[in-house]
Amino acid sequence: MTDWSALEDAYGPADEVPALLAALDPDPAAQVWTELWSRICHQGTVYSASYPALPFLFEAARGWAPSARVMPVSLAATILASPQTGPGERERYAALAAQLRSLAVDSLRAPGLPRADIVCLQQAVLLLDGEPWAEHYDRLLSGELDGSCPACATDLMVVIGEYGFFLTDQEWVHGKNERSAPIVPADPAGLPPVGEWLWRGAQGHCDDELQAWIAHLFGSGRCPACAAQWPILAAVSA
Repeated sequence: MTDWSALEDAYGPADEVPALLAALDPDPAAQVWTELWSRICHQGTVYSASYPALPFLFEAARGWAPSARVMPVSLAATILASPQTGPGERERYAALAAQLRSLAVDSLRAPGLPRADIVCLQQAVLLLDGEPWAEHYDRLLSGELDGSCPACATDLMVVIGEYGFFLTDQEWVHGKNERSAPIVPADPAGLPPVGEWLWRGAQGHCDDELQAWIAHLFGSGRCPACAAQWPILAAVSA
C-alpha cells in the first residue's frame, strides 16, 4: 500500500493526493483536475507522488466512456513524457503507457469531440510516442507557439491559427508587424506519417481549421531576422 505521506508533490508531503485520486471526475472542467495537475505535474514538473498516481489515472480512463478520457490520459502521458522521468520509471510503466496510448487512440474515434479534446488526445499519443516537439502541440489552441531560428538562434513566435500563419521575432498583439514572414503550409499529400495521422484525425472530425493548422505546423518558413529557411517543426523543436 502506498505511503503517500512519505512522497512529495509540488507543495510538500503528498497527503492530499489520494483524496484527489478518489474524487476523479469525467468532467474535464471539474476542480479536482486543476488541483491534481498543480500537485503532481506542476508546470510540467513531476514528483515522487506523480508515478504512484499513474495506475489510478489509467483505471479511471479505462472505466470511463471514450469521450470522457481526455484528462486522465493527458495527465498520465505528460508525467510519463517528462524529461525528469528516468529510464527506470519508463521501463516500469511501459505496459501502462502502451495501454494509455491505445485508450487515447480509441477516444479519438468518439464522435463529436470538441477541438480541444482532439488536440489534447493527439498530444497524448505524440508524447507517449516520444515525439520531440509533442509538448508544444497543444499550443495550437492558443494560436502561438514559442520557437527559435535553427540558423541564428533568434527567439521567434510561431503564429498558427485564428491570428494568421506567420513567424515574428518581435512583440505583437494579435496581428502582424513589420518583422514577420509567412508560413508556407505543407501539401497534405506529402505529409510525413505522423503529420498525416494528425491531419486525417482532424479530417475525421470534419475540422477544416485544425487540418489547416496541422498543414502549417508541418510547413516551412523563413526567419524574419536572418532569412534562413527551414521546416517549422525545426524552429519549434529548437
